[in-house]
Amino acid sequence: MRQFVGLIVAFLLLPVMLKYYPKVSGGKKAPLGPLLCLTGLIMAVIGGLSAGVMLDSLKRVFTTFSTLQTLIVVIEIGVLGSTLKKYGILERIVHALEQLIPSKKALIMILPGIMGMLPVPGGAFLSAPFVDSIGTELGISGERKAVINLYFRHFAMFILPYNTTILTIGSVLDSINIYSLIGLNLGFVVFLLGGAWFFYIRTVPDSRSPRQGSRGQALLDVLKYLSPIYMAMVFNVVFGLQMYQAVFLCILLTFFLIGKDKSEYLKSAAQGFALDTVLMLVGVYFMQNVVKNLDVVMSGVGGMLVGDSILSFMLIVPLVGLAFGLTTGISMVPLGILLPFIAGMGLPPMTMTVYAFYILVWSFLGYYFSPFHLCQLLTIKVMECPSGEVYKQHLRMMPVLALSSMALFLLYRMIFI
Repeated sequence: MRQFVGLIVAFLLLPVMLKYYPKVSGGKKAPLGPLLCLTGLIMAVIGGLSAGVMLDSLKRVFTTFSTLQTLIVVIEIGVLGSTLKKYGILERIVHALEQLIPSKKALIMILPGIMGMLPVPGGAFLSAPFVDSIGTELGISGERKAVINLYFRHFAMFILPYNTTILTIGSVLDSINIYSLIGLNLGFVVFLLGGAWFFYIRTVPDSRSPRQGSRGQALLDVLKYLSPIYMAMVFNVVFGLQMYQAVFLCILLTFFLIGKDKSEYLKSAAQGFALDTVLMLVGVYFMQNVVKNLDVVMSGVGGMLVGDSILSFMLIVPLVGLAFGLTTGISMVPLGILLPFIAGMGLPPMTMTVYAFYILVWSFLGYYFSPFHLCQLLTIKVMECPSGEVYKQHLRMMPVLALSSMALFLLYRMIFI
C-alpha cells in the first residue's frame, strides 16, 4: 500500500509543480528534468526504497547502454537541427518544393510534414508562416490553418527512428524492433493524415503557382538537402550502424551542404546542444528505474495492464496518457509511467510491440491536445486566432483518433498476438 501511495502522491504533485514553479521563481520556465527527478525521489522515499536503491536507479541511467545511446542521439539531433537551421537548409528545401509542386493545396500539407521531419527545435514556429501565407491565398481561416500546420507536422513522431519518443521506447523495451513499431504506427498515421485531409483540406479550392525553373533540378535539390534526414535510416538499416553512429555521419554530411563559409560551423553545432531535453530524458529514465523497483506496484498494475481482461489495459492506458499528457504537454511523462510496467512483464517481443504502439498513441494524444503543447501555442501565435476556435476544429478529429487507436490495437492484437 505504501508504494501505491508514493506513486499516486508523486504523480499528483508533478503537474502542480509544473504549474506553480513559474509563479514562485519570478516567471522562469519550469525545469522539467529536475522536476521529474524530484518526482522519482518523492516516489522512492514515500514508497520506502533505500538510499542505495535510489542511487542505483540514477546510476543505471548512465551505465545502461541502450539508455546512453538514446542520450547521445538526442544530443546529436540537436546539433544536426542547429546546423540545418543556421545555414538555411530549411529555406532551400521549401524553395525546391515550391518549384517541384505547383499545387498550393498540396504544398500546405507537404511543407509542415517535411519540416516536421527535420530535427529543428520550434519547428512548428518555422512551418507556421508558410502555412499561414499559402492558407491565406487559398481562403482558409486562421484556426483551420493552425490545425493544418499541427496535424501534418506531427506524423514524423511515429515514423522517424531517431525521434525521441521512438528512441525512448526502444531503450526501455530493448527486446522490440523499432521498425516493427514504426510499421504498426503507419496504420495510425493513415488516420491522422487522412482525417486531417478530410476535415480541413478536402473542400478547399486549389490554386496553382506558375512553374519556374527546372523540375528535375528542384527534385535533385529536395533529395540533396533532405539527405541528412533520410540517410540516417539508410546508415542504420542498410549498413547496420547504430543510430548514434548514423546520426553522427549525417552531421558530417551537413558540413558538405552548407557552402563555402564554414567558419562558424562548430559554433552553430555547439549551440544545438539541447541540455533541457537531455535532462528531461535523465529525469524520465530515473523515474522509470524507480518504478521498476516498486515491486508491489509493478505486480499489481502490471497484472491489470496485461491480465486476462484486455479491457482494463485499453482503459488504463488512455486514462494515464490523457491525464499526464494534458496536464504537462509532454508525451514523455505518460510514456515514462507506462512503459516500465510493460518492460517488467516478460512478454514476447511482438506482444510488447503491440502494447507499446497503444501506449505511444495515447501518450501522443494527451500531449497533442494539451493547452500547454508548445507547437500549438507557437502556431496559434503566428496565426493570431483564438485558442478556443482551434479546439473547436480539434473536436472533429478527437473521436476519429481515439476510436482508430482502439480499433488498430484490437486488430494488431488479433493478428500478431
